[in-house]
This record gives sequence, C-alpha cells and structure tokens, in this order.
Amino acid sequence: MKRVAVLVLALGWLAAASAARAQLIPPLPVTGPAQGALQQLHPPSPLDQVREQSMRRSAPAPLPAPPTEQWVPERRQYVPELGRNLIIPGHYERRLSNQESQVPSLPAYDRENGVTVTIPGGDRPPADVRQGP
Repeated sequence: MKRVAVLVLALGWLAAASAARAQLIPPLPVTGPAQGALQQLHPPSPLDQVREQSMRRSAPAPLPAPPTEQWVPERRQYVPELGRNLIIPGHYERRLSNQESQVPSLPAYDRENGVTVTIPGGDRPPADVRQGP
C-alpha cells in the first residue's frame, strides 16, 4: 500500500511539473542596448552563436583605388628636333589626372648608330594621346 501511495505521489508530482512546464511562455526577444546585458545573464548556446555569426552580413568590400602609376610599353617615336626615330624604353608614368601624366627622364636610343639621348621628364598628356616622347 505504501508503494502504491509513493507511486501515485510521484506520478502526481511529474504531472504537475510537466503541466507547469507546458505553461511556460518563451521570453520576448530583447533588442537594443539591453540585449548585451541579457546575453551576459543568459548567453546563447555555442550552436546559436555559430548560427548568428554565419547569418551576420559582412561589410561591403572597399572599391579599389584607381591606379596612380601606369606602365607604358617600349615604343618607336620620331623626334623632329633630332630628325630621326628613337626607341623609348618601357617605363612607368604617374597619373596626375585624366589629361596629364608625370613622365620621368628617359634614356632613348637610336638603333642604327647606338646614340643615347636623355629625354627630360615632366608633365605631359597620357601616353596613348601624346604626339612626342
């Protein structure tokens, strides 16, 4: 008889506990500055943390800056002051704007007789629209 009473009492306790658990209301989601304080009290599970990190949007990638230096390949150029064709070696030019580039001093040479001429540097139009060296 005692066993039956203990069994009935245990079953009643379990039924009350499960009924109480069924009546629990999930907490409202907290947003704003209070969210950090609430997460310190009840931190999310590791699985929830991984899920949050994977669903978080990443910052957009920055746009690349336009190149400040441009490679100008070797080219042949007629120089009227010297009256002959010179070979100007490949070099980098620094872009100042869309209409102007800074050109370094260049050692141009004549392939026929091997004479080397230094073309002074300075600000000039871009290489693709330039008439002279």
